Amino acid sequence: MSMRPFLRFVGLFGGLGLLIYGLLPSSYRPYLTPLVDDTRWIMILWAAAFLLGLALWASLPQLQSVSSRVNVRPGLLNLSLVFSILFILLTIQLLRTEFIFAESIYNRSETLEDGTSFSNSRPVIRSLRVQRGAIVDRNNTVLAASQRASNGLAQRTYPIAQQADIRAFSNILGFSSARYGQFGIERQWDAYLTGERGQALRSLMDDLQNRPHVGNDLRLTIDAQLQSRTWQIMNQVGEGKPASAVVMDPRSGAVLALVSTPGFDPQSLTLNPEGTDEEENQRIEAAWNEINANENRPLINRPLRGQYVPGSTFKTLTAIGALENPEILRNPKPIDCPNEYKPVEFEPSVVNAVGPPNRPEQPSLQSIIESTTKRPVDLSGVYAFSCNTAFAQLGNRLGPEKFTELAERFHIYMPENAPDESTDFTDLPTAASIAAQEADFLQRPGGLAASAYGQGQLLITPMQMALMGATIANGGVMPQPYIVESVTDPQDSGVVVYQHREPNNLLNTRRIISTEVSRQMLAMMREGVTIGFGKAANVNNSGGKSGSGEAGNNIIHAAFMAVAPVDEPRYVVYVQIENGRDGAGPGAVAAGEILKAVFEILG
Repeated sequence: MSMRPFLRFVGLFGGLGLLIYGLLPSSYRPYLTPLVDDTRWIMILWAAAFLLGLALWASLPQLQSVSSRVNVRPGLLNLSLVFSILFILLTIQLLRTEFIFAESIYNRSETLEDGTSFSNSRPVIRSLRVQRGAIVDRNNTVLAASQRASNGLAQRTYPIAQQADIRAFSNILGFSSARYGQFGIERQWDAYLTGERGQALRSLMDDLQNRPHVGNDLRLTIDAQLQSRTWQIMNQVGEGKPASAVVMDPRSGAVLALVSTPGFDPQSLTLNPEGTDEEENQRIEAAWNEINANENRPLINRPLRGQYVPGSTFKTLTAIGALENPEILRNPKPIDCPNEYKPVEFEPSVVNAVGPPNRPEQPSLQSIIESTTKRPVDLSGVYAFSCNTAFAQLGNRLGPEKFTELAERFHIYMPENAPDESTDFTDLPTAASIAAQEADFLQRPGGLAASAYGQGQLLITPMQMALMGATIANGGVMPQPYIVESVTDPQDSGVVVYQHREPNNLLNTRRIISTEVSRQMLAMMREGVTIGFGKAANVNNSGGKSGSGEAGNNIIHAAFMAVAPVDEPRYVVYVQIENGRDGAGPGAVAAGEILKAVFEILG
């Protein structure tokens, strides 16, 4: 039996398959850099040429039979087939360049070994011709706008800088730089701000007719006054240390303030179209280098991208586990708060931050709880006074399966289940939160005990901890957080082209805990600020939990979760101060001051 039909099939479909694979956009092959991708494409072309040539060779008898009837010599036929293959491959290469990869080639930039970067200047000029839409707060206070220079090019401006420190808004707004691209809202919502979305037809017509284009306006959920005040509080209480704060309405998920310190001045990265190219490039490069030289890394949006050991604020999750499984509070014995607890015989004991053995001059934490609450030790008491040994016991009584299931219910994942990015808050890039970095860590009694009181291998964003508080405040339903309220077209009478909407079937899809458990947690959080270690955050009938996360090298992050008012929660606050040392100190103070500002500004 002849092999030619088989070779014809393999050559034809193998060659076509290789070409289709090579034509796929690079996003389908993210593991390949542009240089490697182009090299791979050339190899694919030659391999496809060989396979298609093989298919033609296998078809030669039929082709020669046809050519003999029209008096075409075999040599001429073979030559024409070779040129046909080359012509087809050349056509495919041109189509790939002109259509499929035109955008990536148009916007490609390269950086040399000495750090010098260069790119096509046309996208820069094109971007400056677009008057980006304004960004306003919930009260229509203008945060960012654009104005045209005398040469017709647009410049990004920041009117809010006349009323407040622009650095307070930098982690949200980001920047729009002709040299360094976009960051923050400017990047995530770039298609709307430039009009590519919401104004697609008008944007196309403006390009065709070489007319200046005006993008869409974004309305955010934040309150500019609250954002500014929160930023000031975090700088003052945190004494200039890197810090973050989230203020949220738990009923809707609207983010009312989102603070990251230190910030930067986005205006310093914005090109002034009326300046000379050389002067502007030097100024912008100097500003960029200064921002990146800051050891506190102001370009990190800490409430969303910072992953921290949460400390005792995470006892909130373990307490929920105990309320859902009340038998662990009694078996094998009623919960207590010993000075030490040893989950594994040959590992260090879990101890408390107060009392023996580390502070023998102080009374035991159990005696403090009993004398203050005037009742035997219970879950509310060990939560209010943050007893490590009690929660370490509760974690091991709960067991790794239930603990892991509860953590993942709150979207705090084991490494094998963690998404690349958080799926909760998508208006800005947000890191996923991790329950453990090793797959078997929670299977170890020592690892589970440490995690249950907020240490171990936990790496959680302030946003995710704020969502934990918001879930409790919202009757057990986790709200969908968002910061972009709407997008409007200023050239079409402000018609709405995007409006945030609550996800369908929210009560079923995002119910995390029962209404009764959330009610019990609110009562416990109230005790945490009235008689417990969070008294500095006792504002307007609030509740809360402090945390001090030990990150190693004697670095202790201060954190505090607050909800107010506990009878009808309207606000959730979560603060994090890097190396702030004490959640019951700076953490509670910062949360309390922010709550005062919230009630003063928003009521």
